[in-house]
Amino acid sequence: MTPDRILGLQEKFAHILGPLSKAYARLMRLRAQFYLSGKWASWRPPAACISVGNISWGGTGKTPVVSWLLDWARGEGIDATVLTRGYGGRPPHLPYEVQLLSPPREAGDEPLLLKRTHPQARILVDPKRVRAGKTAGRNRTDLFILDDGYQHLRIQRDLNLCLLSPRDLDEEWNRVIPAGSWREDVSALKRADAFLVNTMFDSDDGCIETVARIKLTHLGKPIFFFRVTARGVANALTGEAMDTLDGTRFVLVTAIANPDKVCQTCKGDLGEKPVRHLVYPDHHPFSVSDWQAIVASAERNACTHIVCTPKDAVKLAPFADERLWTPQLTTTFSAAGSQSFRAWLDERVHILPRKPHAPEETSNE
Repeated sequence: MTPDRILGLQEKFAHILGPLSKAYARLMRLRAQFYLSGKWASWRPPAACISVGNISWGGTGKTPVVSWLLDWARGEGIDATVLTRGYGGRPPHLPYEVQLLSPPREAGDEPLLLKRTHPQARILVDPKRVRAGKTAGRNRTDLFILDDGYQHLRIQRDLNLCLLSPRDLDEEWNRVIPAGSWREDVSALKRADAFLVNTMFDSDDGCIETVARIKLTHLGKPIFFFRVTARGVANALTGEAMDTLDGTRFVLVTAIANPDKVCQTCKGDLGEKPVRHLVYPDHHPFSVSDWQAIVASAERNACTHIVCTPKDAVKLAPFADERLWTPQLTTTFSAAGSQSFRAWLDERVHILPRKPHAPEETSNE
């Protein structure tokens, strides 16, 4: 079901959903107060912790931001560990440390993508992220990155990054589940240390920046903007690269929260729109039969290429052929103020407490 369709149903039943939304928001405020006051126990990691999360459900770019942070950490000589639920994966044990050759069905698509693009990082999958964090804390770790952690208050964090989409700043502003997509009401934004606004494919970033300033500036937290763009495509099997899809007939395959974003990326960044767009549910576990259906669609539409997102490629590649291509994505930031996101992060992480590294031969209970 598309976001517009969901919004339409929410508006149609607003008289029923409105009171439920207010009750849910009150419960979430009470929950947050219990954690922040210490009435409910929370765990302090033995090293610095950065939470990457959002106020709403759905895709706002958490994985690209986590990936950017891992690149940044590597450049700074920081040993980073990602704590993630691992949506879509079924690990044989917990916590589950993702390896380069982990099966997608065990690791989940996003954790496996993070591991393959950042082999130096530890990626731990466990719905109980405190348990995973304690496991990681027995080894050398300078930095914990808490994926989808804005509402995961059982883990204390040093930096709380709140990601927002253009919809969050517009029609979804302060519309709490079930009447909207927000997980908490607007009061929860006070917990953020910085706001990261995903400008997505909006053609007027100036408009988004203006709205963000109006809605967020009074909170007194820095506002940064980011965009995920494609700089060419690469063959998922051979690694062959192309700068553009211009003139290429291709089927687009997506199993993500915002499929329209990928379609816009193909048209805007790669120079061509898909002949056919096959949309699957977010985190769909692709099978051989799915690939056969995709190939059949490509052949019916005389398409020579099949394009999918990087996280879908880790699931499709095991039974795909050389028709499978994926965009080469990069994440770039801009700032509402004079300080860049990287400079702000360098400054903040520099003053965070670090865990002293134990000798390699020492074991911890």
